[in-house]
Parts: sequence; structure tokens; C-alpha cells
Amino acid sequence: MEVILIIAGGIVALIVVLLIIMLINALRLHPTELATLLPPAAIFGSDAAVERFRAVLQSKTVWAAEDPEADHSAFDAFVPKLRALYPQVFAALELTMINEYGILLRWPGRDAKAAPVVLMSHYDVVYADPSEWTHPPFAADLVDGRIFARGAVDTKCILVAVLEAITHHLAEGYTPPCDVYLVSSNSEEDMGLTGKLMAEYFSERGITPRLVLDEGGAVIDNAPLGISCQFAAIGVAEKGLSVVRCTVNSQGGHAATPAPTDAPARLVAALDSLLASPAPARLSEPIADMLRELAAHGGLALRLVFANLWLTRPLVLKILKGNAETAAMVHTTYALTELEGSKASNVIPKTAKATVNVRIDPHEDVEKALARLKTHFAKAGIADRELGYELEHAVNPSPTSLSNDEPFTYLRQVIQSVYPAAASAPYIQSSCTDARHFALICPHTYRFGGFLFSGEQRASIHGKDENLDVESFKRGVGFYIQLIAHLDELRG
Repeated sequence: MEVILIIAGGIVALIVVLLIIMLINALRLHPTELATLLPPAAIFGSDAAVERFRAVLQSKTVWAAEDPEADHSAFDAFVPKLRALYPQVFAALELTMINEYGILLRWPGRDAKAAPVVLMSHYDVVYADPSEWTHPPFAADLVDGRIFARGAVDTKCILVAVLEAITHHLAEGYTPPCDVYLVSSNSEEDMGLTGKLMAEYFSERGITPRLVLDEGGAVIDNAPLGISCQFAAIGVAEKGLSVVRCTVNSQGGHAATPAPTDAPARLVAALDSLLASPAPARLSEPIADMLRELAAHGGLALRLVFANLWLTRPLVLKILKGNAETAAMVHTTYALTELEGSKASNVIPKTAKATVNVRIDPHEDVEKALARLKTHFAKAGIADRELGYELEHAVNPSPTSLSNDEPFTYLRQVIQSVYPAAASAPYIQSSCTDARHFALICPHTYRFGGFLFSGEQRASIHGKDENLDVESFKRGVGFYIQLIAHLDELRG
């Protein structure tokens, strides 16, 4: 009995010590403070800038690479339109066209040998069905303080904000300490070749940028974990992508005599097995950093959990896996997007097809993600001779950029100066951008647009009624003005 009491007492003491350690860690978890602050931003976009933005949004730059008959007249007219809207920029900067329609503008800096800064966007947009929109998608209607247009968020806002920032600085007689490049692709939405060729342009000339900034994260007003403050999510990596078209073949026949070996039945069984068995979850360091930063702005309960990931990591992973949006942060995902079978309701087809969209976690690659899919088809008893795969967009995850050194800190300084109430932290982006090509040549490639987007506005990307607040656009212009104005602080 005495031994039992000693053991029990030891366990209680251990639990008490453990709770004390957890409490101390929670109390020590505070929002990250910057050692050096930039002056508060004081210059933002003007009403005239808004009108120029609307003019750019009225260009119907839908690339549609899969359509050989696609109308590219809007792309032919795009640079001439920009020249008319921003004559000072095109007079002072050197223009190079990449892959015919890709825009590369170089603003020579004071020190030609200094590593340059690259500010990226894309000016192509996805198709918009006018019948689904409240306002015509390329009219750029201004209603109740919002501009409705395809591309308002994704990502002509970045292109125009950078042009406005450069225009401002040219008028002030400012010359940046290093070269500044504006890079804008015409085929990002179709995962086209232009972005890759743009990165190769730098690589072939031996140019390693000090900082590359593309679309991705933004300042949001509905942060995870129920945090009430604004949150700036800075993408330090992006997941890979594979589109796998799977084909299962069998005898086919009449629907009156079905069999478990029918192509559709076995395809469904394989896909059900795949979707019912998610890929293993892993809490990467960028996501852990993001969660700790968010928790630092929350209550004691959140801080107890996220300040002690050494103990609570399994619980956190379980919680994250319970929500589709947060689950995508921690593992490779498989989304069933297309199905094809018989063209008649009473015919069992010889061939059944499915398209699986795979978003690959940074700790995996295309080969491993595809092997997992094939394993589930094998479990469904589908022989190799009955199965076909067509792999499209086989893109490995990008390298993870540094989030603990000067370029990342500089971004946080600029964000703080423009959005003083916002927390900021790294994250991993689920969608693909042209930045993946630049990440291969620059270890400081980040995905962040300097705008405040509401949850509804982020949801409108690629959807109907895409829109951006006028005030958010103006403040976003201020972000890029501030980013360029203090480049002397970005040493190295």
C-alpha cells in the first residue's frame, strides 16, 4: 500500500510540474515584437488611382490556353493601355516582354551590383460567366465603396498598386537603392510557361534577388482560432499540384446484370478508399509558427495549447484535421473533381474515368502522392492492365523560404507600418503561383499581397462577384509605396 501511495504521489507531483511548465510557457507566449519599426505609413492611393485601377480591370484578359481559337486581343492591347495610364513608369523603366505577353519592367537602382527586389503579379484572369454576376465582370462597377470585377482581388490589384507606388516615387525624384523589377505574367491561371521563363531570365543572367514578393497571403479579418485581430499571413512555401486522370476498364454490359467488377463500381471503390484514408498529417514549422503567433493574441486556453506543442501536437493535429480548411494545412489532399461513365442510364460502360486534384504537402513529392493513390486502386483489386493514369501539372512543392532573417523581418516591418493592428506570421499556401519558379533561385520568395481582404472577398476569387473595397485598394497602394520607400533598411 505504501508503495502504491508513493507511486501515486510521484504521478501527482509529475502532473503538477507538467502543468506549471505549461503555464509558464503559456504566460511567456507573447506577440512577436519587432526590434526596429518603420515610420507609420502616411501616403495611400488616390481617387485617380482608383479610376486607373478600374480601367485596368476592364481589360478582359482571359488567357484560355486550352482554346486554340481564344481571343488574345485584350493581351495585345494591355501594355499600350498601361503605357497610356502610366507614362512616367514606361518612360523611366526598361520594358522586356517575356514569351510575347509577359511584362518585365526594370527600375534601375542606385547600386547596379546590389541584389534586386522583384514584385510579382499576374494580369490574366479566369473566365467569368456574366449571367452569374450581379454586375458585369469586366465593367469594374463601383457600388457602395466596392469595385466589382474579375481580377479585382486576383491579382490586378497588385499590378496596379505597384505601378501607382512607382509613379509616386518617380514624381518625388526617388531612386531605389537597388534595382526593382515589376514582373507580371499573362498565363498564371493556366499554369503557363511565362512565369517559368521569367525566373529563367534572372537565372541565365546570374541575378539572385534579395526579395521576391508575389500573390498569396494577405491581411485578413477572420483569422483562424477565433482570433479577433487582423492577421497578415505571409506564404513561405506552396504545396505541389498533380492532376491525375484515372481510367478503369472492364467488360461493360447491361444495367440489369451489374457486377462488382464493373468499371464504375471498382473506380468508386478505389476512390472511396482513397478519400476515407487521408494522408498522414504533419505540423510543419511554418504552420506551428503561425499557430503560436495567433495563440499569442488569444486567451490563456489557446496559449496553453499552442505554447506547448511539444506535448499537445497530436491533439492540435486532430483538431486541425477536423476542419477542411485547416486540414489542408497539414497534409496532402486528394479532391475528386470530375467523373465520367456511361452516356445512358441503362448501360454499364466499359470505361469509367475520374479526375483527382492532388495538393502535395511540402514534406512529400509528386511520386509519393501518386504512389499513395495507386495503392488504393490496388486495394480495390484493379489490375494494372485494367487501369490507366494520365498525369497533368505534376508540380512538386516549392522550397520553404526563410522566416527568421532580415527579408522576412522587413516584410513584417512594412506590414506593421501600414496595418498597425495586424499580427503577422508565416504559413504554407495551398494554391500554386508563379512564385514557385522564383523560389528555385531565391531563398527569400514570399507570397503576400499588401491588401486587407474580407472572408467574403477571398471566397469570391474565381467565383462570382469578385470585388475589392476602395479603401482596401488605397491602403494597398500605400503598402507598396512604403515597401519601396524603405528598401535601404533591407540590407545585404
